[in-house]
Amino acid sequence: MNPETGTRTERVILQAVIANRLDSIAREMGLVLERSARSPIFAEACDFACGICNDRGELVSQLSGIPILATAGSFSVRAVLERYGDKIEDGDVFIVNDPYYGGNHLPDIGIITPVFDGGKLLFFCVSRAHHGDIGGSAAGSYNPRATEIFQEGVRIPPLRLVSRGVMVEDVLDLITYNTRNPGMLKSDLLAQIGANRIGRLRILEMLEQYRAEAVCRTVEEILDQAERLARERIAALPEGVFTGVELVDDDGFQKEPIRIEARVIKKSDSLTVDFTGTDPQVRGFVNTSIVTTTTASCIAVLWVLGPDVPRNGGAFRAITVNAPQGSLVNPLPPAPVTLSTLTPAGEIISAIFRALAAAVPERIPAGFGRYCGPSFYGVDPRTGRFYVGFAFCALGSGGGMDGLDGSPYMAPISNYGGVRTPNIESNEVQYPHITLCHELEPGTAGAGRYRGGPGIRYAIRFYDPDPGIVMFGDGMKIPPYGLSGGGPGSLNKALLRTRGQEIPLMSKESPRQLQPGDSVVMVSSGGGGWGKPLEREPELVLRDVQDGIITIETARKTYGVVIEKTGGNPAKEQQAVNFAETRILRRKMLTGNAG
Repeated sequence: MNPETGTRTERVILQAVIANRLDSIAREMGLVLERSARSPIFAEACDFACGICNDRGELVSQLSGIPILATAGSFSVRAVLERYGDKIEDGDVFIVNDPYYGGNHLPDIGIITPVFDGGKLLFFCVSRAHHGDIGGSAAGSYNPRATEIFQEGVRIPPLRLVSRGVMVEDVLDLITYNTRNPGMLKSDLLAQIGANRIGRLRILEMLEQYRAEAVCRTVEEILDQAERLARERIAALPEGVFTGVELVDDDGFQKEPIRIEARVIKKSDSLTVDFTGTDPQVRGFVNTSIVTTTTASCIAVLWVLGPDVPRNGGAFRAITVNAPQGSLVNPLPPAPVTLSTLTPAGEIISAIFRALAAAVPERIPAGFGRYCGPSFYGVDPRTGRFYVGFAFCALGSGGGMDGLDGSPYMAPISNYGGVRTPNIESNEVQYPHITLCHELEPGTAGAGRYRGGPGIRYAIRFYDPDPGIVMFGDGMKIPPYGLSGGGPGSLNKALLRTRGQEIPLMSKESPRQLQPGDSVVMVSSGGGGWGKPLEREPELVLRDVQDGIITIETARKTYGVVIEKTGGNPAKEQQAVNFAETRILRRKMLTGNAG
């Protein structure tokens, strides 16, 4: 089809074909990365994102991966363009992780591969992935005691890693040499390069089939269409200024909570998120780079605009982010930032949600749980090799929303379920520990017409000779918020069992050495509830009792639902709602007369 003379129908069909082809390429890149990587954080948890950008660095497709990584891909490409410009050549590959120059935090390394056709730069393939260790003073590179970025790991500005198809071994060696597991890091970086290589190959095949001019013109139309749709959705929102506030527990040094204030300014068909009023940057590692702040803001706004608005650079054009320099959400270097993609990225999203709940409450979920470590490390006695692992099996849960209960394992919201829970048996093969329990925790789901997801109880026992842990995270003081009359979720909890003692663990702790046989118990937070608990369907309350999410007592005191045991034979005893008593009890509770 000639892009200049094709009919409107033909052009719409071509747009759909090209858009889906690009999405398929991004998805294939993710599959290649998952199946070729060595580290469990890639192969099991899939803590990565793959995408495609145009020649200006605008994100075109980001179908594979977690949101806080995928949306940041365009910043990495723009950093490469800024530094190298017209010196970018066919066959080059670039690497970057600097939060102050195109990255979000040091463990997330971006690999950027340009795609040329006929000597002209047309696209970039991008893979961004969280690596188990990137150096610094704490194994796993989450260092709650860091007071500057230099203590957090190797800082990589945009660098050429492959030059015209030839690996720059000196650069690769310099980066990997400064980490605790250089072989693993090198292998995973090669997996990222390989994923991008497949993406480049598939794009070239598409360009050959449809011609470069038609593809590039169609991509511009796809971006413009996404912008128009986003602006239409913004225009339909109520005019005004909406303010939301969310708090971070602390930064590991100060005891006071840290304030994030988001003013969402809707004017005509554009929307500005203004963080004026947010606290200044802090000493600890909960500061967040402007890349992460902008990415988190776009995630929140696009959630509200609807799932059919493409998550690409066209839609982002309708959103402006104002983050004052020197604040928590746009710190001045060399402030530490490693926790930022978890906290406060999730709290930035929550602040925007709480602001927009005043405008469109039916689209906003209640609060999600916050991540709370630990990472664990040591030398595996079975292999003699150093290991670093993360407690992905203790993820928190999502908040309820209008028409939908919250789901477990969906937190933090900056990842929104993108990080997978590894298989327990695989974890025990990969790391020298034994899983003691892994189950839903009763009494943790925020009450509501649509309840939050219940939290998770997860415990592991170490058997290597000198294990260590680092606690990092948040949400031990401030629970996920309830919305529209719903109750809050629960708090994160963790404790260490050692030599007959139980020692509470804080959310941000220095590396702690353990003994063989010590165990760590984590209880992740349940999500907040949406809507008034007394409006929850009694049958759903009964099901929650039967599933062990709440007790019969909670059903009565919180939901006003009377559940009775039926059947004379204890072996066949069942539970049922007493609807008559439930109606009476709920009337009393509504009028404040319940005993």
